Amino acid sequence: MIDSLIEYSYSLIDCKGAYLILDKLQLDKEDNLVILGENALNFESKDIIELLEGQDKAALLAVTIGSSLEDKVKELFNQGEFTKATTLDAIASVAAEEVANELNTIIKEEAISYDLPHLTMRFSPGYGDLKLDIQPKILELLNSNELGITTTKSNILLPEKSITAIIGLGRVANSYRARCNFHCASCKFDSCVYN
Repeated sequence: MIDSLIEYSYSLIDCKGAYLILDKLQLDKEDNLVILGENALNFESKDIIELLEGQDKAALLAVTIGSSLEDKVKELFNQGEFTKATTLDAIASVAAEEVANELNTIIKEEAISYDLPHLTMRFSPGYGDLKLDIQPKILELLNSNELGITTTKSNILLPEKSITAIIGLGRVANSYRARCNFHCASCKFDSCVYN
């Protein structure tokens, strides 16, 4: 059943993504203030200051797999097909992460062209002290209308299987948070921000 649902999901997935690399990073540890770009995005976050410390640039990204698969999951739940719905929902989550991983690879290739071979992990609004209320601004900077991503009044992304994130780009690896390559089986960390 799982293999057939994975096959089926391909017809419902509409991958889209965008990113923006910002050159100027201002990190004010005293006030926990982060300013990315020429005042393109500013917010408070001790976690992002620690993530971006020692980095030369920052990338914003947004990805989505669209709403068709999400709609099918809801339809299956309404029909009482709970196993299929839950399995398709899990497939959708994995698909969104894989789209983000692919965009991460593209960002890394561009970063290498700037002689910045080290990327931090993706850090999304809602992790640690990074508030969800910056999602609309990230989406605005990334022209999210073309992606079809919006937010609810409480700043939850729609479609649900969408991701926004901040990544640091640097000449040296960030010592605060290691870059995650999603090779969980060989990961040496005791805890994971993604679990």
